[in-house]
Amino acid sequence: MSAQLLRVLKKLYKYQNGQYDSERCVSVYDESILSDKEKAVLDQQQWACNDIVYFSGHDEVLEKLASLKDAPELTEERIIATFVAGVGGSYLRGRSVLSAWGKLKSLPAHRYVEKPAYRCCWVCADYDKPNYEHNSHFQYCLQAGNSYSSTPTHAYLNLAYVRHQPVVEPSDDDRQTFINLINLLRQAPSDETPGQFEKRLTAAKIIKGDVYTKRGMLDTLARVGVIPNQFIRLTDSSWTDFGDMVSCENQLTTLKADLIWKCRGLAGRAV
Repeated sequence: MSAQLLRVLKKLYKYQNGQYDSERCVSVYDESILSDKEKAVLDQQQWACNDIVYFSGHDEVLEKLASLKDAPELTEERIIATFVAGVGGSYLRGRSVLSAWGKLKSLPAHRYVEKPAYRCCWVCADYDKPNYEHNSHFQYCLQAGNSYSSTPTHAYLNLAYVRHQPVVEPSDDDRQTFINLINLLRQAPSDETPGQFEKRLTAAKIIKGDVYTKRGMLDTLARVGVIPNQFIRLTDSSWTDFGDMVSCENQLTTLKADLIWKCRGLAGRAV
């Protein structure tokens, strides 16, 4: 996405320009705020201002996500390359794809399961109710470097968009930035907390972005097992139920220092 288009979208999707649609429970944005020149930028990129997608419930979301499993455009090599470009900064949207792809590849078929602790599916964290998603605003958030792939709904919208976009190749600078991040993780003291690592990452000035975009990227690395934790083993090839994962969150206090072998696998494929 060009810097010009991103500026236009930032203006279009600012909070004050949204009008809440109570029937669909989404905000709709007024295109009239844009100049003719800015509207032309959207037309050139075939960007729909208010593309709103409907899902009937939990089972439909899973079916739509599963339909992408054999998509030839969504190869492991492409996803990793795109993620590396996201970490490096040449394609910020790439920061969100690895988490979504991991969900696509490992989420098992299942029925909606709700337990008292959480008002969502214990397995996948999604909901079982009719739902409208503002796809245009969601894609804008991803283009800005945010990582929203926590539910199958978000993973589906993310990857359905990616499969129809040009293939992204990370630059040499992107690859080096990714390697620098991995090396910084390898150097984590055994008693370092995630918050302390975030401060060390900021001080190292390896990655551009605010605390939230960086945190989303680190969350992705944790979810696919590159950053291991003390209580539950996460990988990019097996599924861990959402409820089991978050039940351990309050116990987590540190990063685990021994990251060499886990990191080497992903870094090796990146370079």
